[in-house]
Amino acid sequence: MQLETPTRKLIEKYRREFEQRNRAEEEAIIEIFKIFPHNKDYKGVLLKSIVLNALYGTRIMRIDKIARHICELDIDDRLKVGDSQIVDQIAKVTIKGKERRNYSFASKYCSFHQPMLYPIYDSIVDRILRAYQRQDRFLSQPLGDLKDYRRFKEVLEKFVSFYENAGKPSWRELDYFLHDYGKSSSLKECNGTG
Repeated sequence: MQLETPTRKLIEKYRREFEQRNRAEEEAIIEIFKIFPHNKDYKGVLLKSIVLNALYGTRIMRIDKIARHICELDIDDRLKVGDSQIVDQIAKVTIKGKERRNYSFASKYCSFHQPMLYPIYDSIVDRILRAYQRQDRFLSQPLGDLKDYRRFKEVLEKFVSFYENAGKPSWRELDYFLHDYGKSSSLKECNGTG
């Protein structure tokens, strides 16, 4: 099945649908991040992490360890300027001697602090980007590792540039589209998994 070409109208459709379904949850997350804008106070970071983990279903069991880890990183100044390394630093944490990589959670955490600077990664977005690459070759070289946050942002920028009719969506609008369109049956059918 052919993937639809991203247009401003299509992206706007998915944004409206997402907001209608998830308005209260999104507002709750935004509110808690406004109440606790800094990342050195354990209680505030813990509350933000719990809410984000619960409402976005990131399935992190030891969220307390993640919150302590974030506090130790001293990220506030770097978040303001969009330092991509923060995502990878938040993502990597050792719990009981085992290294974990909570990459999707880390991108979401940064995005709710600075939505204009940090797009959200998850496996559905990864799959739909790869499906568009197979179909349209929006990038001249392979996409590479989208779990490298700098590379992920580069790929999204190329995606937006390639599909000129998409306009200039915000990272959040693009996430609503890629995530929800990626969950649709058309992607499953395109990948042969539906």
